[in-house]
Parts: sequence; structure tokens; C-alpha cells
Amino acid sequence: MRPIVTLISDWRTRDPYVAMFKGKLLSAVPDAEIMDISHVVDLFNVSQTAFLTLQSYRNFPAGSIHIMLTNATATSTFAPVVVEYDQHFFIGEDNGIFCLMFNRHFPIAARQYSGSTPCALDRIIELAQAVANGKLDAITVEYANFKRMFSALPIHFANDRRIEGDIVYIDAYFNAITNIPVNMFKEAVGKGTFQATIQSKKEWKCQIYHESYSPEEEFYLTGNALGCLEIAMYQGDVAILADFKVGDKIIITY
Repeated sequence: MRPIVTLISDWRTRDPYVAMFKGKLLSAVPDAEIMDISHVVDLFNVSQTAFLTLQSYRNFPAGSIHIMLTNATATSTFAPVVVEYDQHFFIGEDNGIFCLMFNRHFPIAARQYSGSTPCALDRIIELAQAVANGKLDAITVEYANFKRMFSALPIHFANDRRIEGDIVYIDAYFNAITNIPVNMFKEAVGKGTFQATIQSKKEWKCQIYHESYSPEEEFYLTGNALGCLEIAMYQGDVAILADFKVGDKIIITY
């Protein structure tokens, strides 16, 4: 099977850098099938990159290679890391992203680049080539000293009958995506009633959940393809109308 390589970055596509990187990657791994997760991650936002990659990777075949380029420093000492997890490979600089993604699963198998390629970003491509060719050990050493970075995780207080989470991403339709898994919400609320309070510049309340997008006049909660709750409004740009921002807290009581 052709190796699947996904890319995520804060590079945008106005400039030629994404295309240049893909060209070098194809030169190194000619039969690679390259797929973009996103190149419009908020600038330098490692937490957002971690969230989107972790929620997206399961949609790709086992053995896929996921390259994370957000906030890559690309200095002369740049030594990217490759992590093997759940039959997938994740490549990027250890700028805290691996801790954000896999903190609950440490220890994890990881190796760090130890080759001598002069161009910093070419080292990521060399790692991807080594993974695709099964020769990773030749240019890497074992790695375990991960940089620690912690982000808010959703918390379910079962005794108090509440779930606390955060808005972590605003998509292109201006839906506000939270870090609360849909399954967590459904298992807690069941067929009962709930109230979601979103703490933005003003406090917003919501008591409606739909399984899919619905032509409601007011906003509501729904699940999305990432497996998380989102705050949506049918063709309504809810994040603009309500001025929701990444980092705003959502508290669900039931």
C-alpha cells in the first residue's frame, strides 16, 4: 500500500512553503499519498494542532505518518521526534505537542533524529522516508525526555452532575468546537435535560442538543466529525454572533 502522509501546520497556503515541502517529501518518498489536515491552525498554536491531529488520525489507515509543522523552530539544532502510537507515526518537534496529545498514555515509544542533514526541515522529511522504508533506527536514537505542556481537559464531575470543558477551535463555518467528547455528554445526560453555560464576554445558555445540523433560530449543541461537542447555529456563524473565543469555558449541568 502507498504510504499515507498527513500534514498539519500554521503555514497558510498563500505562500509557497506548503507546496515546496510537499515537493521535497515526494522526492524522498515518491509513492507517498499526501493529505492535508489543515494549514490554517492559529499561528504558533501547538495546543490546537495537538487537538486536531489527535481527533483526526483515526480516520486514516494504520501505518499512516502524521507530520506536525506548527511552530517548528527549524534551527541548526532542530532534532524532530517520531512517536509510534496506536499503529500510527507522529513526527514533529517536541515543543510540548506530544505531551498534549499523549499525556494519558505515557510511556510511549519514541525516537529522535540523530542524522546530519543540514537543512532543518529536511530532517522531518528524512524521518518520514525512514518510517516509510522501515529504516528508522538508522537515523534515530531512543527518546523519552518529553517537554511537558498541559492544556485543559474536559472533566466530568459525576457526583455534582456537571461536565466542564473549553472551546478549543473555531471552524471555517464559525462553529465553536469544544474538547468535550460526544460520548461523555451522551453517557452523562442520557435522555434527560441539561443546561450548557458558555462563559464568554457575556454568559450564554443552551438547553438544546441535535444529532445533526438543524435549521434552528437559536444556537444548539451537536456532535461533529471530530467526535466532540460543538456549539452551532444553522448558517448562523455562532462564534461571531456570540463572540465566542478559543479558551472560553463551557459548563454542562444535567
